[in-house]
Amino acid sequence: MTRMSLLQITDLVAAFGARVDGLVPGTDLDDASRASLRNAFDDRGLLLFRGIDIDRPYQTCIADLLIDYDRPVDDQLSKRDMLVSNKEPGGYAPFGRLLFHSDMMWHEEPFQVLSLYGVRIVAPAAPTSFVSTVRAWETLPDGLRAQVEGREAVHVTGQQDRGGDDGDLTAPIREKEESVTLPIAYPNPRTGRTMLYVSQMMTREIVGLPHDESEALLEELFAHLYAPENTYVHEWREGDLVAWDNQSVQHARSKVEQEGTERTLRKVISPIPVIAGKVETPTFSAAG
Repeated sequence: MTRMSLLQITDLVAAFGARVDGLVPGTDLDDASRASLRNAFDDRGLLLFRGIDIDRPYQTCIADLLIDYDRPVDDQLSKRDMLVSNKEPGGYAPFGRLLFHSDMMWHEEPFQVLSLYGVRIVAPAAPTSFVSTVRAWETLPDGLRAQVEGREAVHVTGQQDRGGDDGDLTAPIREKEESVTLPIAYPNPRTGRTMLYVSQMMTREIVGLPHDESEALLEELFAHLYAPENTYVHEWREGDLVAWDNQSVQHARSKVEQEGTERTLRKVISPIPVIAGKVETPTFSAAG
């Protein structure tokens, strides 16, 4: 059954993001609806669907639709649930805080779409915060822009020791560090829009600067990138689906208690990462 275009798409916050109403799971969207979703995704960077009852295959279809990705039928990633949870056995990042980052920012070809769906949420649940790297670059003050144009930054696996030493940071641990060096003014490979491509969690240093100077300049960039006017804080409810451009939008999480109320989110990515099955899955411990 093909559903005619009845979607309503409205801005979520002034800086970025859009809310989508009228999606009926289990029906095929018509061409106009598909085009509207893709255009909104490219323009606003993040889409919120509130209160929808969907399974993993449908969540995968939405993630793929947003970038017109034709997923291979033998893809193993789409055949198992990836759960970010403080209660499910083997849940990803089961406790602690996560600083702002893009998943796989330490690789030159990270996936493009990241989506999270509220499977089981018991209030109070830690929110997820989002910022736009595109808007941050577009609004970067001239003085800061002059300091970073032509410069590169190194991004690494793990979590950098920033954001306070309260012991709440989650430490993703791998036996082998992975890294990539990319321009700070980095065009999104899919849309071409320039991003302010640095993050609290994964950017280790600015190439060519002494450590203290690098960190001081990064902190100035972070103050702009993570300013309240460039931030959307999502308070989770069951049935929420949030899908975002993994490079144009960064995300962070406040502290999750493993002994606290349940917070189980299903994670779906698109497309299949080029390194799928070739890099170790991290374990987690408390930093500090």
